[in-house]
This record gives sequence, structure tokens and C-alpha cells, in this order.
Amino acid sequence: MKACAALNPSPGVEGPDLLLPRCDDDPVVLRLATDETGHPPAGRRQRLSVFVGNADSYHEQRLPMAGRLERDDRTLSFRPTFGFVAGQEYVVRTGRNGEPDQLTEFRIPREAAAAPALVTGIYPSGDALPENVLRFYVHFSVPMTPHLATDFIALRDASGRTDRAAFMRFKQELWNADRTRLTVLIDPGRIKRSVATNLDLGPALLEGHRYELTVDPGWPSADGSSVLPSFSKHFRVGGALSEPPSVERWSWQPPRPGTRDALRIVFDRPFDRHLLDDALCVVDGGGQPVAGTPRPGDGETSWSFTPNEPWNTSDVRIVVDNALEDVAGNNFRELLDRDVGPRSALAATPDTPTQTSIHGE
Repeated sequence: MKACAALNPSPGVEGPDLLLPRCDDDPVVLRLATDETGHPPAGRRQRLSVFVGNADSYHEQRLPMAGRLERDDRTLSFRPTFGFVAGQEYVVRTGRNGEPDQLTEFRIPREAAAAPALVTGIYPSGDALPENVLRFYVHFSVPMTPHLATDFIALRDASGRTDRAAFMRFKQELWNADRTRLTVLIDPGRIKRSVATNLDLGPALLEGHRYELTVDPGWPSADGSSVLPSFSKHFRVGGALSEPPSVERWSWQPPRPGTRDALRIVFDRPFDRHLLDDALCVVDGGGQPVAGTPRPGDGETSWSFTPNEPWNTSDVRIVVDNALEDVAGNNFRELLDRDVGPRSALAATPDTPTQTSIHGE
């Protein structure tokens, strides 16, 4: 639904040269100065970019929002790739060659009361994870204020000690389009053997130990209407996943014809939760996709598929995208952490198939 409301900017924020959005899908429009010919003066090229946050949080190293700039003889406009979020603060940077930049703040108010900010889940969801787990996904109930993850997300050991170097730090955090899912990566240098970070600091996770991934309280939602309560995920660490996945180690039973019984696969390891959504496909004996509902299982160690119509045969195949990764970042072609030396037989080659199938009759 389009979020539209009257702007409530600071006095003097919106002037005759800058038109700020009043709806989440409106652009920011800058009217260009023109000369007597009706064209922008030569050598006075205008700049326009938009950043998440306010003027106090702006700095020159921040990356602007992704979007599309459109220019004609009289205007320069910016439209974000995913639209503006109602309630989020933004700052517009404008300037001409040879002149200092100007910062202008705006916010699109929410029309209705916002839902409270909550952490709705963290993946991998299992309570036992391999020593070389690569990433965590943190899900939120509402869009969150970006550029605060390092302030609120922490990895702590059983004694409560925080590992400040466990996670990768990016200028641009890894959010989904509406900023309700954040991807947090363990620094690969803490995972890969014989690299400087691992040698200096050791692995971020050690087999046999227990850890807690915490989201500390106080993180504000994008619209500023609420802040997160604390949330913790406790888990123990097992051995590293040091071999690539293989369907030969999966177990499953072909479906019974005439039923809508779910087809269920049990994996040999946990897989990446969000890659599972699109990486497996059920096809019939003729290679045609079967319509139905897939569902990852608890801990992402299993997967089920319920057909829309009764099975008409037990001759089905599950086609698996070779790019599917386990929770350690290993896929069916290569390992994330492998010895550097002669080319491994597991490495992808031009004639390597992009899919793997398991077949039941």
C-alpha cells in the first residue's frame, strides 16, 4: 500500500529547488538552475544522492542508496530501487562543482500505528552448528534502522566474553529489500585455515564449546516508533563440515501414488535456509515440474514437498541446484575452505553440470 502523508520537515528544508517525496514511491526531484538559453550553465554540473539516516550520521565514506538518476534540461531526479520506507529518516546531498555540498533531511511519516520491533527468528535455527558455520540470518518484524548492526549484534562465549572480531564489517550492511532480514557473516579469515586472521585470533567458534548470538536491546525500528527487546540464540558447536555435500548421503522415500503424502528428504547436514527456497525442484518421470508446496524442516536438515494434486506415479526426481550451500558455505562443486595448491577435482569446470538429480522408482 502506498504510504503517503504530509511532510513534516524542519523549517526551510524544502525550497523551490528541491522537491521531497510525499509517498514511498515518489522521487526526490532537484530543479536545475538554467541560463538564458534554458539549459544548465556549462561546467556547473549538479550532484544528487540520497542516504539512509540523518545529517548527524552522514559522513563522506557512507554509500548512497541504490536507485536510478534521471536528468533532463530542467530537473535531476532520484528514485530508489526499492522505494522509501515510511518513517525512516533520509538525508539528500546536493551540490555543484566547486561549491560545498548541502544536506537536506526528510522523513515520510507512517499513516497508521506501527507494529512493535521484534526479532522473529535467527537462522541457522538448529541448536547444534558446525565449527565453520559461515552466516546467520536475523529476521525482524518491521524494517530496521541500518548501519547499527555492529552496535547491537554480538557473539559471546559461555563465560559471556564478546568476540569483537567475529563478524565481517561492511560499509553497506547486507539487508533484504525491505530491511527486515539482515545477513551477518562470520569473518572467513577466522574460518579458513592457515590465513593470518585465523593464526592471530584463532577460530571464532570452537568444537565442543557453547555460544550465544545476541541482539542487544535498544535497536530502533526504521520509523522510530519502537526499539527491539533483547533476543538470544544459544547453540553448541560440533565438528567442521570439511567435505562437500552429496545427495548420495541423503535419505528419502518415493511417494505413494494416489496420495498427497509429503515427500520428505533428510539431509546429512544443515543447509542455507534461504537458498533452500529455490534450490530443490520435484519433477515427474517426464522431467516436468510438479506443482506443490516446499518446506524446509527444523534446523534446515530436512525438506518436504506436498503436491497440489495426488501423486500419479512414484517415478519422481528431485533436481538440486549445484549452487546450494550448506551452512558452512560449501556447495556441490567446491569447499569454501580447501587447500591452496593443484586444482582440486571438486572445483567447477566448464562441463560441470549445474544441477544434480536424485531419482526414485
